[in-house]
Amino acid sequence: MTTGRNAADRYLSKGRELAKPVIHGIARRALPVVERASGTKYVRERAAGGKGKSAAASKTNAARTARAYQKLASGLPGGTAADTDGWTSAPSAREVDAKSRQLARLKAHSTLSDSLAQGSTFESAAVAAGRALLAEGLQADAVSMGLSLRNTPASEEIGRVLLGMSYQRSSDPEVAWAEFERLEDRDLIVAAAEEYYPTAIDTLGEAALPLLERSNESGETDHWSSKAVLRTAEAAFCIDAFDHVRTLVESRLQNDDEQINAAVRYELTRMLDWLPGGRHLEPLPTTEGTRNFGVLSYDQPGIRSRNVGDYIQTLASIGHLLRYENLTFSGDKGLTDLFAKLRRSVKEERKYAGPQAELNLVEVYRDGNVYQDIPEDTWYIAFGWYMHDIFGKSFNIPFHPNLRPILLSVFVRYPEMLTPDAIAYLKKYGPVGCRDWQSVAVLRAVGVPAFFSGCLTTTVDTLFPAPASDHRSGTLRVDWQKDNKGPKKKQTVTAIRDKSFPENLELARNWVADYAFKYKQVLTSRLHANLPARSVGAEVEFEPKNKSDSRFGGLIGINEAEFDAIRNGILDKLSILLPLIATGAPEDEVYAKWAEITADDMAFADDYLDSARLPEVHSSAIADAVSAAERPVPEPEVTDVFMTVEKGEEPLVSTAVETIDTHASQRYRVWLPSGALSPAQAEDLQSLLSNGEVHVLAPVSFDGISDANNLVQALLPALFPDHERIVVVPAAAEVSVDIVQLSTVDHGDALVAAKHDVRKNRASGLTLMRRIASGFGDDHVGALKFVFASHSGMSEDFAPFDPQIAVLNLNALRSNNIVESVLGLLADIDISYADALQIAVGGRYRDLDSEWNVRAQWETSDDPRIVNWRRQSRHYGQMALHR
Repeated sequence: MTTGRNAADRYLSKGRELAKPVIHGIARRALPVVERASGTKYVRERAAGGKGKSAAASKTNAARTARAYQKLASGLPGGTAADTDGWTSAPSAREVDAKSRQLARLKAHSTLSDSLAQGSTFESAAVAAGRALLAEGLQADAVSMGLSLRNTPASEEIGRVLLGMSYQRSSDPEVAWAEFERLEDRDLIVAAAEEYYPTAIDTLGEAALPLLERSNESGETDHWSSKAVLRTAEAAFCIDAFDHVRTLVESRLQNDDEQINAAVRYELTRMLDWLPGGRHLEPLPTTEGTRNFGVLSYDQPGIRSRNVGDYIQTLASIGHLLRYENLTFSGDKGLTDLFAKLRRSVKEERKYAGPQAELNLVEVYRDGNVYQDIPEDTWYIAFGWYMHDIFGKSFNIPFHPNLRPILLSVFVRYPEMLTPDAIAYLKKYGPVGCRDWQSVAVLRAVGVPAFFSGCLTTTVDTLFPAPASDHRSGTLRVDWQKDNKGPKKKQTVTAIRDKSFPENLELARNWVADYAFKYKQVLTSRLHANLPARSVGAEVEFEPKNKSDSRFGGLIGINEAEFDAIRNGILDKLSILLPLIATGAPEDEVYAKWAEITADDMAFADDYLDSARLPEVHSSAIADAVSAAERPVPEPEVTDVFMTVEKGEEPLVSTAVETIDTHASQRYRVWLPSGALSPAQAEDLQSLLSNGEVHVLAPVSFDGISDANNLVQALLPALFPDHERIVVVPAAAEVSVDIVQLSTVDHGDALVAAKHDVRKNRASGLTLMRRIASGFGDDHVGALKFVFASHSGMSEDFAPFDPQIAVLNLNALRSNNIVESVLGLLADIDISYADALQIAVGGRYRDLDSEWNVRAQWETSDDPRIVNWRRQSRHYGQMALHR
C-alpha cells in the first residue's frame, strides 16, 4: 500500500500551523505553570513569604508565574483573566481548566508532526497520534481524523486503523474488528499491534490464533511494542491459549532486556506464574483421609488485591472454623501456624466443643481458582465481591470443578458475569446468601435462588474478645472524605501485593485490633472499615461517597438490632453447616441442609422484594394530557415519522427532512414537537419537499414532568391513538435510503424495533438499572425500592437498545400499558425517556440491522442507511461516513 503522502502533507501542514514555536515550546512545561497559576491561594501563600522565603522573593515568583500564564493563555483561544500582570491576580479555575484542555488537544495533535520529524513513517506516526488523542479523551478528534483518511484511497487503511483503535475503546470488539480486518499493510498492523491483535482475539476467539502465529513466524512480533506483547498475551490468556502466551512472553523477556518498560516487565513476568508449570498451578498440600477446606485469598492473573478489607473478610471467615475446639487443621504451614495463633483469641462465648475432626487447609483464589490445582472435595465459604474480571475480559465462573462452595455474603458486582453457565452453576449450589439486597434482586431476576445474609465481617468480633475494661480513646479516620485531622489510614495498601497470604491476614488482624482496642471512634467511607469496627464495638460514622452504591443495600442506615440480626444469622447458619462438612457428610446432605436452614430467609426475601412497584400513572391522566392536542389520523400509503429535536438541534431539522424527502418513494408526514420550527419555518420547509408534509404538534404538559422532549416521546402512543406504528428519527439524522423500508419492519411480538446499543459496557439491562439506582445519591432507600421494582417479574437479562432511531409498535405499547409505566418513571424519578423506555420494554424489542442507526463516534459502516450525529462532534457532518 502507498503511504498516503498527499494526506500526510495536508495533515502535516495543519500540524505545523498548530504547533507554532511559542506554543510548542510552552506546551512541554505548561501544566505545572497552569497549576501554579490556578488560584489565588497559591499566590497569597507565596506572597506572605511561606516556607521561609522572603516576601519580596515570593512576590517576584508569583509575578513570574502570572506572566508565564499570560504568555500561555494569549497563545490559546478563549478569554483570559482580566489582570495577569499583577501578583495578586490569578485566573479562575474554570479558565485554567479550559486552557489545560486546549493544551492537551494541542499536545496530542502535535504527536503526528513530532513523529514525522523524528523519521517515522506516516503510518506509524498516525497510529501514535491516534493513541495520543485517545489517551487525552479526544475520541471525537481521532474518529474525525480516521474518517477523513479512510475516504481517500491512498490513506484508507490508515483511516481504518484509527477508527479501529477508537472503537476498541468505546464499543463492542466486533465494531473495532470490522475496521481492523480490512487491513493488509503489515507495517501498519505492526504499528497498531497493541489494539489489532487483542481485538482479533476478543472477537474471533481461537480463530484469531493463526493471525498471531503468522506474525510470530514472520518475526513481526519482535517489532511490536512491549505493551502490544502484554495486551495480546492477556487476550490470549483469557481464551486459554497458554502456549501462545508463553511464546510471546518468554521471547520478549529474553530478547528485550534493555528496552522493556519496568511495569510491563513486572506484568509479563507475573503472567508466567499463571501458565501451566507456574507456581500458581503447583499442587496444593493434602492430607490423606482428610477433607479439604479452602481459605479465600485474592490473587488472580490480572491483579492481586491491595484492599485490606478483603483480608478482613477472610479473617472473619476463619473465626467460624476456630470456634470448634475439637477441630484440628493440617495442610499449608503458613495457614496452620496462623490458625494456631488466632485460636488463642477466640471469644469464650463463641466457642463450641464441636466434632472431633481434621480439616486440610488450602489457599483458594476468589477470582483465579480455575487456574489452580485444587484437590478434590474442597469446601469453602465463597463470600465477597464477585467477580473481579481477568484482564477486563473474562469472569472465571463456574469455579474450579473440585470446589464445593457455600455461597454466603456474596456481592454480584457485574451482572454481565451471569452467563448461562454461571447461572446454572449458582442454581446448583444455591440458594445464594447475598451481602446486599441489590445482589438478591439481580440474582432472582435471572432465576437464581437468593436471600439477604449481610456481610461476613459483622462476625469478625469472634477473634477479638472484649477486655475487662475499655481503654480506647481518640478517633481514627479511614479513607474519610470530610477532613484530615488526627490519625488516619487508607484501606488500599500497595505493599500487600508483595506479602504472603498469612502476612496479609496478620495485617488485617492488626487493622481490626485498632478498632477493638485502640480507637474509640472510627470515621470512614469504607464498608469494610464500618462493619468490622461496629462488630468489635467501636463507635462508627459511615459516610460513603454514594449512599446508593449497589454494595450498600441493607448495610447502610441499619440500627444495632438489624446489625445483630445479620451477625447472628451468619453465626447460626455456619454453626450448623461447618460441623457437617468437617465430619465428611456427603455433598447432597450438606446442600440439602443448606436449603433447609435458609428457607425462612428465602421466604422473607420473597415478601421483601415484593414490597416495591414501579410507579405508573392512571390512563385518565394520559387522556387529560393529550385532550387538547391534535391527534393525527392515519392515511393509506402514508408513512408517519416523528422527529425528536433536542435543544440546539432546531437548525438541523430542515436538512434531516430533506434527506428523507430525497429518497422517499411514497408520501410521508414528519411530525415535530412543539417549538421545533416556527410556522414560517415550517411553511418554507414544506415548499422544498416533493413527497412529504411537515406538521408541528401542539404542546403538551403533565404534572411532574418538565422536559418537553421526554414527555412528547412518552406520549406518542396516545398522541397517535389510531396508528399501528410510527418511525422515530432524530433531527441529527442523515437519511440515505427510502424511509418506507424502515417503516415496514416486521415487529413480530416485539413492542419496539430498534438497534441494540453497541457501546462498550452496554450489554446488560440489569447494569443499566443499577446505574440508574446509583444516581439516587443520599436516597438509598429509594434506590433499593427502585431496584426491587425494576427487577420484579424478570426471568433473564437483556441487552439495552438505542431508541433514537426506532419503529414503535403503537398497538403493542398501548396494550402493554407502556405509556403509563414510562410516564410514571419520568414523573417519579430523575430519568431520561430513553432509560424509562428501556425499563418498561425490557427485552421485548426486535433488533434492527446495524445500518439503520450508525453513530460515528462508536461505529461506522460502508453502506449506512441512516447516520445519527446526535451528541457527536459536528465536524463529522462535513464528511461522508461511507465511501
